[in-house]
Amino acid sequence: MTTRARREREKEERRQTILRAAREVFLEEGFHRATVDSIAERAEVSKGTVYLYFESKESLLAHLLLEGLAALLGYLEEAYAPDRTLDAEERLRRLGWAYLQFFQREPHYFRFLMAVDRGRFRETVSPQTYRQVLEASLEGLNWVVRAIEQGIEEGSFHCCDARQAAATLWATLNGVLELMAHPLRQEMVGVTPDVLYRTAIETVIRGLR
Repeated sequence: MTTRARREREKEERRQTILRAAREVFLEEGFHRATVDSIAERAEVSKGTVYLYFESKESLLAHLLLEGLAALLGYLEEAYAPDRTLDAEERLRRLGWAYLQFFQREPHYFRFLMAVDRGRFRETVSPQTYRQVLEASLEGLNWVVRAIEQGIEEGSFHCCDARQAAATLWATLNGVLELMAHPLRQEMVGVTPDVLYRTAIETVIRGLR
């Protein structure tokens, strides 16, 4: 291995060490309470070294979020099943349940998604990083848009704007997941999370009809 190749490998290993430390600190302390100092301490590097690789705490979150979005896209593509002949309603149901699987199996990534929504994310990361996160997020939403467009073409759905309808489904399911994450709210609602989630999907599908 050449000296240059060894240095590049060491840089990538250090970058991954910092990302692992950030993941652990964000999960333990919450994104907004976590500091770059605590991440640097966990990674056993200086604070300045962290800033050599990532321009801000939000940039660290963005790179972890990109990992999560890549995982989510895998769930959604498998659920959509582009190589199979499925009707639009079935595709929407499969996409909805794939999102629930992501929430259940990758809860840390779901928390990172929510953290991005609640902060000054766009102002604190580079335009390139923001664009990467936005494009990956849109790619996920586009699977839902395709399913709704299919339903419109088949005549089973009657709506004017497939993207708006897809955003409505996404917002509804996020609302259910956020609501049911709290035991007190579960008791108030009086149904299990799976039942409420299924009801939300079917309510949106009925609206599309």
